[in-house]
Amino acid sequence: MSKKLLAGIVFGSVATAAGWALLPEAKRQELRARANSKLNDAADYVTDYALTALDIVDERLAEMDNAGVADGLKAATQKVKAKKDQVVDHLANDDFDEQTAAIREKLANASPAADQDDDIVIDATADDREEN
Repeated sequence: MSKKLLAGIVFGSVATAAGWALLPEAKRQELRARANSKLNDAADYVTDYALTALDIVDERLAEMDNAGVADGLKAATQKVKAKKDQVVDHLANDDFDEQTAAIREKLANASPAADQDDDIVIDATADDREEN
């Protein structure tokens, strides 16, 4: 498939070059002028389209600014900063030692009957001492 495609491209290029060489100079000038005209028309169309799109975007941005989007964004930014400060304060100032001690106390006061049914062994050193 790719060999046929390559052969077609080469053959088409050779045929186009031969046809171009056989054209009289006046016809070549006319074809160049038409191709340049079409190219300029396409460039003008693309430029007009891009400028129209930019105008639409500018209008939408102006509408959003008038609708208070900037104020909403500022309010959201302030909420995020407040939440960040709250989390940083919690991590920096809370006493995790007291919370850890409370959890350890609850575990120490757990009933021995419940320990017999547990599958998880937290302290294996006690079992090692009993075997020796």
